[in-house]
Amino acid sequence: MTTFKEYEGDIVNKYENFKATFHIDAKDNTDLVCWTIEYERPNEDLPELISLMEFIVSLIKAVDDHHVNMN
Repeated sequence: MTTFKEYEGDIVNKYENFKATFHIDAKDNTDLVCWTIEYERPNEDLPELISLMEFIVSLIKAVDDHHVNMN
C-alpha cells in the first residue's frame, strides 16, 4: 500500500486534505489494484475531481496494456 499526501500545488490550493492511496491485493494469479482518493471541497462551487479519476483510470489502463504486450 502506498499513500500520497499533497502539500502544495494546484490541487491543495483549491481542495483541502488531499490524499491518494492505492493498494494491491494478489489473489491466485490476479493482482487487484484499488485506488482511494480523499479530499474536502471547501464549498459546493468546486467540482468533484472527476477529471483526476479519469486520468488515473487511463494511466492504469496504459500500464496494464504495456504489461500485457510484454508477454
